[in-house]
Order: sequence, then C-alpha cells, then structure tokens
Amino acid sequence: MKMKCLIVDDENIARKILSEYVSKVPELELVATCSSALQALNHIKEDSIDILFLDIQMPDLTGLDFLKILPNRPATILTTAYSEYAVQSYELDVVDYLLKPIDFDRFYKAVAKVISLKDPKVEHRSSISSLPQDDKLFIKADNKIIKVTFQDIIVINGDGPYVKILTKDGRKIMSLQSMSKLAQMLPVNFFRVHRSHIVNIDYIDSIEGNTIKLGEEKVVISKNIRDEFFKMINSSS
Repeated sequence: MKMKCLIVDDENIARKILSEYVSKVPELELVATCSSALQALNHIKEDSIDILFLDIQMPDLTGLDFLKILPNRPATILTTAYSEYAVQSYELDVVDYLLKPIDFDRFYKAVAKVISLKDPKVEHRSSISSLPQDDKLFIKADNKIIKVTFQDIIVINGDGPYVKILTKDGRKIMSLQSMSKLAQMLPVNFFRVHRSHIVNIDYIDSIEGNTIKLGEEKVVISKNIRDEFFKMINSSS
C-alpha cells in the first residue's frame, strides 16, 4: 500500500519540486499540495496522511505552530531554508529536517527513514542502495576523494567558499563545499553554532560565555543561535 503524502509550502516552486520528487518514489502517493498550514488542516481532517512535507516559515501559521495543534501528527519531514529551528523541530518528533535547496538523494533518504519507521521489514530496492551510507562523508580535497566518518569529525569551519574539517586524528581537510549543503548531510549530534562553524557536540569540552572549546579548538556561538543552542544543551543534560 502506498503512503499518502501532503506537501505544505507557501512557495510554488518548492511545491513543484517536492511534487516531482514524490512522483519518483513508487512507495508514495501525493494527496495534495497546500500553500498554507490552514489549507492543510482540512486535508488532514479529511484524509489519512502518512507523510507530511512541511515548510516552517509561512504566513498566518508557521509549520512548527501547525504541528503543535495537530492531535495526531503524520510522520513529518520539515523542508525549510532556515537551520535555526532544528532543535525545536526535533522536540516535536519530526523525522527529518531538510534544508533548501533540497536534492533528490537527500529527499529520498528522509523518505526512507519514514518507510523504515512504518515497517522495519520493508526492503528498499530502489535508489537508496546507491546513496552514501549515513555514517560517513566523501570529501573532495587535494585532487582526491577522502572518506571521513561522522564520529571522527570534531568541528567544521567555513573559510569563504571552502570548509575545513578537523578530525580527532588531527587531520585538517580543506575542501570546496557549501556549509549549508554539508550541514544537511550531518546527523543530529552536529550543530551549526555560527554561519562559519558546525560543531560535533560529542567533542565539546566546555562552554564559556559565547565560546565553545573542543580540545585545542575554540569557536564562537552566533548571537542568533545562542538561545537554540543552549536549549539543546540543557535538554541533553
């Protein structure tokens, strides 16, 4: 049986892209697209929705506020251009958090999570087998492709169009990458504390004021991210 999907986004182009992605996945059936959360509420009342693709920043009612009023939430995948709501969203038990622009591989990985949660016995025979594994990255640097496991990454620093990845074995890997795109690929124990810094919270030694110390490395927390970051830290205490 196909999983019924609802797309909620106030941007027409975003709805079109997600609709196209849904059409590529045989396990999914698109019930409707909505330009507002209020419009989506009627569909959820009338139909049994399995997966909700939900934008956050929308007029009248944000995606997060919309989730809070739903009595029986479908499996929810947030689709947004803003990274600062990640902690709040996971408190609402969302399955995944996709940062725009969203490529199909990342979209499919999120869908695969939902399918596995609904039925762990489901065997995926489609393109998921060709996707990168969730425990590592392959980074282009120094005219080669370097494998880096997530658990080895201490911090990622932005430097113009480049990122510098510091690992626990002392490597400093410089690569031409988008920080935003890289952030989409990381698991939940990574937090973007500044536009130029993503930290692995497992390696945080101490926090003093707005400065995080990870071994010999120090990074500054953005004022805009500070509240969300400490909320996440306190929830982990």
